[in-house]
Amino acid sequence: MTIEEKTEIKYVDEPLIWPNKIEYRAYQKRIAEEAKNKNTLIVLPTALGKTVISALVSAHFLYHYKNMRILVMAPTRPLVMQHKESFENFLKLRESDISVLTGKVTGIYRRKVWDGDAKIIFATPQVVKNDLKSENMTLGNFSLLIFDECHRARKDYAYTFVAKKYSEQSGWPIILGMTASPGADNKKIGEICKALYIEHMEHRSEEDEDVAPYVKPIDIDWRMVDLPIEYRDALRIIKEMLDEKLKWLVRTLPRMGFARKPGNINRRELLEIGEKLRYDLGKKPGNKKGPIYSAIVAQSASLTLYHALELLQTQGIHAIKHFLERVESESDVKKSYKALIKNPNYDPLKKMLDKYEHIDHPKLKFLKEEIIKQFQVNPKSKIIVFSQYRDTTSYLVENLKSIQNVSVERFVGQASRLGDLGLKQKDQANILEGFKNGNTNVLVATCIAEEGLDIPSVDLVIFYEPVPSEIRYIQRKGRTGRKVAGRTVILAARDTYDTIYLYLSDRKVKRMKNIMKNLNQELNPIIRLGSKPQQIIMSKEELKEIDDGVELSKNDTISIQSEEEKALRFTKDVDKVAKRVYIILLKAGMKGMLIDDLIEEMSEQEGLSSSMTKGAIDNLEKIEKISKISKDHVAISSATTFTSGKGAYGRNIYEIKIEKVYPGRAVVWINDRWRARVMPHDFEGPESIIKKNTRFRAKGTLYRDEGTLCIRIKEVIELL
Repeated sequence: MTIEEKTEIKYVDEPLIWPNKIEYRAYQKRIAEEAKNKNTLIVLPTALGKTVISALVSAHFLYHYKNMRILVMAPTRPLVMQHKESFENFLKLRESDISVLTGKVTGIYRRKVWDGDAKIIFATPQVVKNDLKSENMTLGNFSLLIFDECHRARKDYAYTFVAKKYSEQSGWPIILGMTASPGADNKKIGEICKALYIEHMEHRSEEDEDVAPYVKPIDIDWRMVDLPIEYRDALRIIKEMLDEKLKWLVRTLPRMGFARKPGNINRRELLEIGEKLRYDLGKKPGNKKGPIYSAIVAQSASLTLYHALELLQTQGIHAIKHFLERVESESDVKKSYKALIKNPNYDPLKKMLDKYEHIDHPKLKFLKEEIIKQFQVNPKSKIIVFSQYRDTTSYLVENLKSIQNVSVERFVGQASRLGDLGLKQKDQANILEGFKNGNTNVLVATCIAEEGLDIPSVDLVIFYEPVPSEIRYIQRKGRTGRKVAGRTVILAARDTYDTIYLYLSDRKVKRMKNIMKNLNQELNPIIRLGSKPQQIIMSKEELKEIDDGVELSKNDTISIQSEEEKALRFTKDVDKVAKRVYIILLKAGMKGMLIDDLIEEMSEQEGLSSSMTKGAIDNLEKIEKISKISKDHVAISSATTFTSGKGAYGRNIYEIKIEKVYPGRAVVWINDRWRARVMPHDFEGPESIIKKNTRFRAKGTLYRDEGTLCIRIKEVIELL
């Protein structure tokens, strides 16, 4: 018997954590202890338990601050759902303790949730930002905010707005940011820490002593390939076209006031030149814009040629042909594309690509060999192939289908592009489910599979091309080596952009680790606006109630509704309530009602929650049936106008009394002077008021139909 078999696994033992659910790991416990008291940035390689740590911290706040709430955010709906499922698995949570808010949930229902009793809310950051902006919620009563994939917290991303509002609205904000990689640039990491008010950082790598026992080894192989001789002539033509554009820019830009060092122009400088040209364009008068337009066309065309060069070097002829098809289809709207097509070298390039179309990029051969070899070692293997480009993923899927015992699926994002429909979230979920249960054993994916998704343990990850981003490199590699030892193969074409990106990403990862070692020395405690909230700990009775409630829900045969289903049902209920609210406001007339009084009346008479009434008010406001006289006071829309008018009656406003209701029509008295007829198609208002002797004030138009006086009632203003 081995030492490992003799060792008994220890589990975390805390009031709100299920027994035997979270394996005790000293580094996770230490990080969680720090995160309870400080705004903390956690940087951990994938599969080392960032979600577990966030659950440990959440369990602490739920137990010790039972009257406060927790908000967990992730960039996408699938990630939000994944966090919710993980928390349900780890923590003792009843269905009523949890809510999920994404873009699929209506604003009216979201307000109900923000006003409700849910202890943990899982949401996308854009939803939270929108509701903060519309003042549908406040973060003052949240003890903890969790930001997953927090490397996104830069510039105008929603995370930065939410963190700022939290720091303003909460007297004692505690923030937990989580990522596998914040970047390899001091400036970018500093921007993240500033945006999230970070005062402490916890970083671990595979080499750290307390982490090493839990890390499965990952073998990383670089497979270098040589481009076919037939590619060289096409590459030469593209380079000639590119050199022509760059030389023109080198000659022209100094005359336009650009100060630059002698020599050729690389891609980064081209991007900077483009920004300055477009800035200058806005300042020049119309008659002097011509030279700038010409320079912008040359700059854009140069970037396009750089991209074409990279596609041929790293992806192959199939990719550049697809790209040039898009160039031609968009040449009527993009002058830089039109300039390329008119270049004398363009047609020879197209003919050469057609001639050698049958010659695959050598990476494809190596890719097939690696997949076949992996399945020979372990027929039950799961493999992910990453590619930067959608066209390449389609190309690879078609080629991999020919391998015996390979079941392959393409996994891309939701956005649709020219000739390429994206995958809906439901389709993405189905593909991942097939990958989990073994119906699919190879995924060919774009960057959508890099970040956070709950993809099962993968035996082999293949980079079809290196990526220059250390964040994406770490996330791709982190798909394997989770539960068992894994392998990563990176395919690269020698002496191309591949080679540059390969060494660049490796260097950035090392630089990031060095930055992490010293980051805590640069962070300072933040100044909080209030005092630390008093602990209100859950009682034994409350804990037992949770245990009983969870067990009851487990045994309940009724299926649990999704948040979207609940939201749909709530929205329908609100529509019904809105009709009742409208009648009450009609009775209130021109003076309207205080919102609080309206909520109280609906609660007493109908037994409705405040969120239901608020939702009804929001609905009526949106369709302009009612308006706010002040922040906390509402009235029928026309009543606000009517009260500002002169005299007893405004123009086209009449006092109506129902004399008698007949099938298909009603007879009314107008201003107690004229008798008139109302037809169903002439009445816009609540049908419930069409009863004998009902009196109301309304906006209307009088007309005659074959001598009979009629009234078209456009809007009821007040019940009398």
